[in-house]
Amino acid sequence: MLAPDEFYLDDPPTHLQQGDICAGVPILLLPPSEELILIRDSRKQRMDQLAAGLVELTRERAVGDAFDGTPEYVAIAAERIWAMLMTPTCDLDGLSVWAVWPLYGVEGAGADVERALQAPSHPTLFRLPHTNDFPASYIDVTDFRSIGKEHFQLKDRIASVTREAQHELTERFLRASGRPWGYGPGETVQPLARYETGKYRCARCNLYGVTVSEISLKPGEQFPVCDNCKKINKSAQWYPVTKHKKS
Repeated sequence: MLAPDEFYLDDPPTHLQQGDICAGVPILLLPPSEELILIRDSRKQRMDQLAAGLVELTRERAVGDAFDGTPEYVAIAAERIWAMLMTPTCDLDGLSVWAVWPLYGVEGAGADVERALQAPSHPTLFRLPHTNDFPASYIDVTDFRSIGKEHFQLKDRIASVTREAQHELTERFLRASGRPWGYGPGETVQPLARYETGKYRCARCNLYGVTVSEISLKPGEQFPVCDNCKKINKSAQWYPVTKHKKS
């Protein structure tokens, strides 16, 4: 992990770039129910523009024309928080919507999160190096949100990061989002797909430099624990071995 002086820039550029941290970034919070609350006029008619004044809140299933091809104004919660810019610098000028990672405070995050952040390379959580500019924080590299570019302003920037930090963040995101897929212990073997052989290897073994386990199973059987992964306190990820298409 990079030290603070390797992660943050002492002299930020005069433009926004990937990894910048801004304060007051609006993050929208969707309701726990799948049904949305519509904002309509006093006659429960859709409004072309949302202006100050009296409105009617109504459940979307209470009207017959909700989301019939026309956008709706809906009531949702929002908060303004610190967030880190995820969109690559070279793409910023050409996009009207950017991606950001919300920053979460380490204090009060709970014992499980604090233990996870102590791991040298957690699959998704990334603790930001300590700085006096904001409280101890972390991001979840798989928890990214879309915002309008107008909501991430240079005047609100509180920190900017080095190219080495940008590279590390990108690598962590790619590793988290591109993790190898595999069946877990106890899952049921499905009918073989085309080119599958009935043999399975443990993808987790590949990541930790241990001998790769291989097993043969029939549909309906259950995937076992990987003995090699068990020794290093990891859970197996069994992927199917396939034949070459031309074999």
